[in-house]
Amino acid sequence: MRALLLLACLLPTVALAQDVPRRVEVRLSSFDFTPSTIRLTAGRPVVLHLVNSGDGGHNFAAPEFFAAARGVSGPVERGRVEVAGGQSADIRLTPARGTYRLRCTHTLHTAFGMTGEIVVE
Repeated sequence: MRALLLLACLLPTVALAQDVPRRVEVRLSSFDFTPSTIRLTAGRPVVLHLVNSGDGGHNFAAPEFFAAARGVSGPVERGRVEVAGGQSADIRLTPARGTYRLRCTHTLHTAFGMTGEIVVE
């Protein structure tokens, strides 16, 4: 009986722990995303903490990823997030399963290698 009572007390804690979003930091620098492959879990809330460590502006463009996700909140416009030099932005969402292209759409940034992917399993 005590074991059942203890289990009943712990279940709400386990459920709440699953709802707490995982924080994933992504650095945007001169022509690079770090990490270049972002791995997430489908259906598990996440906060993407985007940090621009460069002086110039960059963006985090993944229109298909944002379109497939649920509950997107933060400065996402037309599938991308602009992050000024030395600034950061937080995006909260629940990702959908798939592999998505990531890139910076600023002039020539993609050509210089500022690309990556988001893998949601």
